[in-house]
Amino acid sequence: MSGELDLATTWFLAARTMACGGEKISIAEEAAAGLFARAILGLDEESCIAAKSKEHMQSLTLIDCMSMAAKLPRGTADQVMAGVMMIAYSAASMQPLQVRWASMLASAMDMTEDRFQRCCVNARVISSMLPHEQEAVGG
Repeated sequence: MSGELDLATTWFLAARTMACGGEKISIAEEAAAGLFARAILGLDEESCIAAKSKEHMQSLTLIDCMSMAAKLPRGTADQVMAGVMMIAYSAASMQPLQVRWASMLASAMDMTEDRFQRCCVNARVISSMLPHEQEAVGG
C-alpha cells in the first residue's frame, strides 16, 4: 500500500471503530470523518475511496489498525487521535467502548498523558465547530 492509502486506512478504521462504539453512527459523525480526512489529514479523494472500499477493509482487524497507528509519525498520530476523539465528542457523551478504544489507540501510539490531553483539547475545539445531529439533518 502507498503511504497515503496506509494513512487513509488507519484513519477510517480508527474513526469507524470509535463511531461504532457509540450508541449509533450518526450522519454528522460520518460527514466529520470524511471532512477530517480531507481537511486535516490532507488525504486525496482517491485514497479515501480506496481505503473505505469493502474489498480493502474486509480482512482488516482492530489489531491491524493499532499496528498501523503505532507506525505513524508523532504529529500524524496526534492528528488521528484528535480526529477519533472529535468523533466521540460529536455525540456529546462517550460510551464505555469508546473510552476503551481511545485508551487502546493511545497505547498503540505510545502517547503520554500530556499528549493525549492535548489531542482531547484539539478534538473538543473541532467538535464544537460541527453541527449537532439535529442541526445536520435539519431538525
